[in-house]
Amino acid sequence: MNKNLINEKGIALIMVLWVVILLGVIVNTFAWMVRTEAQAVGNFKEETRAYYLARGGFQQTILKLLKSQESTVHEPLKEGLKLDGRVNMIHFIDGYAEVRVMDEGGKIDINVASRDDIIRVITALGFDVEDKDVIADSILDWIDENNFHRLNGAEDDYYRSLPEPYRAKNEPLNTVDELLWVRGITPKIFYNQVVSRSPEWGEMETEALSESNGNISIEDRKFRTGLESVFTVFTGSNKININTAPISLLLSLPGVGEAQIERIIAVREERPFRDMSDLIGTVAFPPENGKFISFSPSEIYTIEVTGKLNGSHVRRSFKSVVKVKGKTDYDILYWKEG
Repeated sequence: MNKNLINEKGIALIMVLWVVILLGVIVNTFAWMVRTEAQAVGNFKEETRAYYLARGGFQQTILKLLKSQESTVHEPLKEGLKLDGRVNMIHFIDGYAEVRVMDEGGKIDINVASRDDIIRVITALGFDVEDKDVIADSILDWIDENNFHRLNGAEDDYYRSLPEPYRAKNEPLNTVDELLWVRGITPKIFYNQVVSRSPEWGEMETEALSESNGNISIEDRKFRTGLESVFTVFTGSNKININTAPISLLLSLPGVGEAQIERIIAVREERPFRDMSDLIGTVAFPPENGKFISFSPSEIYTIEVTGKLNGSHVRRSFKSVVKVKGKTDYDILYWKEG
């Protein structure tokens, strides 16, 4: 009888231990779920705040662009909003927004670009591609109305032979992103980005941007991007605004070297160039390049914004293209979040 009692107590003890272990697992799982949910809620809250920091930066930028319409002469880049792809810092109480503004007039409209324009740009961007002619001809074939391909181009017969077939568009692009469908254009070529050693031009911008003394070599200040940032579909012009064009496009101008580009950038920091005579009188600039450049902003701008919270790794970004209409109104032509 005593032996049976001892056995029953042993079994009861084992059962109690298993119940305790099971309860421990349940409690730990519940605690983990609570922590995960709390972290998810916290992340969502921070992401929301970062998003509205970005929206705040966007609205501040729009206000500055509208304000610039009050004068017929745009402010120098050094004093006003930088319109050439460099970072504009906008600070708030709990964070800040990094805003890149690019005058679409500083880009080439791919829908009207010539074959020579495309080759010049690809060469200036420094892409390591086997055949620039394939890319240039394929872009022109994608845009033209017919289904006859150029010597190095591609039309329906090529695109239908791909593992995931599709057809050539054969009409003007609605967005630059469509270039990713064109033969020879890879994400590397489209998005290519070389991080600069200068905080003013690179990806690791700091709050010390305004402290730059301008004595930075063109190689250090180079903010080189892919086709995404040098072509547009909104201006209808293959000329680039000399006052806002990025370095990569300035390098594409025939007979223009780094010394001349350094001079152009230094001068336009202080004041915009007014006309060709002003440019030639200031910089050793080949007069024949007048057919490639303009001197007025297009009033169409790409705005890339990243909102960041102080003390947090969370950030939210979006990209838009806006058209400024007078002093009080604007249209959003393109919007992409992420």
